[in-house]
Amino acid sequence: MSVSAGVLIPVLNFLSDLGRAVSRLSLNREKGQALVEFVFIGPLLLFFILIVVDFGIAMDRRELVQHAVREGARRAAVADGVAEIKESTHNQSAGTLDEGNVSVCFVDRNGNGDADAGDNVRVSGDYTYKFTVGGGEILAGFGIGPPSIHMSPSAEERLEKSGLGAPACLID
Repeated sequence: MSVSAGVLIPVLNFLSDLGRAVSRLSLNREKGQALVEFVFIGPLLLFFILIVVDFGIAMDRRELVQHAVREGARRAAVADGVAEIKESTHNQSAGTLDEGNVSVCFVDRNGNGDADAGDNVRVSGDYTYKFTVGGGEILAGFGIGPPSIHMSPSAEERLEKSGLGAPACLID
């Protein structure tokens, strides 16, 4: 039996068209499936992205506070008054550190109890960052308090002259 090419070609075209129609139907069903999967995974993905952004903000604040106490220690090295050092540190932190959370003390290297030239001056800051954007608000909805990161950077510089007027550091 021989099948002529004139009969075979229309049959093959029909089968090809039928195959395309079936694949279009299955693709339409898969698009709906992808949408349903995204509805389940999307909020979780958004939650993790917000946590990463919030953690990045926390690290920026850490760098800002560290820079502020370093600048405060540089100012303290020339023996400005303690109030001016705290105010300068507060200003350098762009208001992130309150003056009450900045401490200034000196490391008594020669043991005489006074802040002399050659002793070190230490400026420290205490700051607690509470997560807000991602984790804080969402976790509060579950009755869990927002996570926080406590930061207490410090910096030391050598005093250039005597007369700092700060107390001695308790911990060396």
